[in-house]
Amino acid sequence: MLRSVLHRGLRTCFSRLGHFIASHPVFFASAPVLISILLGASFSRYQVEESVEHLLAPQHSLAKIERNLVNSLFPVNRSKHRLYSDLQTPGRYGRVIVTSFQKANMLDQHHTDLILKLHAAVTKIQVPRPGFNYTFAHICILNNDKTCIVDDIVHVLEELKNARATNRTNFAITYPITHLKDGRAVTLLQPEKSFR
Repeated sequence: MLRSVLHRGLRTCFSRLGHFIASHPVFFASAPVLISILLGASFSRYQVEESVEHLLAPQHSLAKIERNLVNSLFPVNRSKHRLYSDLQTPGRYGRVIVTSFQKANMLDQHHTDLILKLHAAVTKIQVPRPGFNYTFAHICILNNDKTCIVDDIVHVLEELKNARATNRTNFAITYPITHLKDGRAVTLLQPEKSFR
């Protein structure tokens, strides 16, 4: 009995609803389109937030206050002898991390030559644009003598390759500071031990 009452009531409601929709076709055809346009128009003010720091940290968080304090007490000269990728601040830079599949020594002659070839290939990349070809020298950080600053590990690998080519045995890669032939002291950040 309850089932038949519900069935009759639902059938009557849906019949009236169908009759009402059929008698007003213009309204029911245009209303969804208009509502979609109105709701979609709100995306015209939509802006993509690219700053991960802004998304994850509050505006006046303790971490931002401490970072500003450290930067004010220990300023970093970002223009000379320093790569942006070595800094702990956000920015646009790229870094290539080279590893071995077989957990081999990355300082042996074969791997050193491959890493230096990869570095040379990256520095020779050209991006053609209408009227101009951009090279690595156009986007790199320049030194005082207007040459590109290169990561210190590349200088260490070049020195190691030159030592092997001349059969020099007095060059050693030590942690945390390695001294190059030209007298520069290079700081290595993450090696686990010294290599000879």
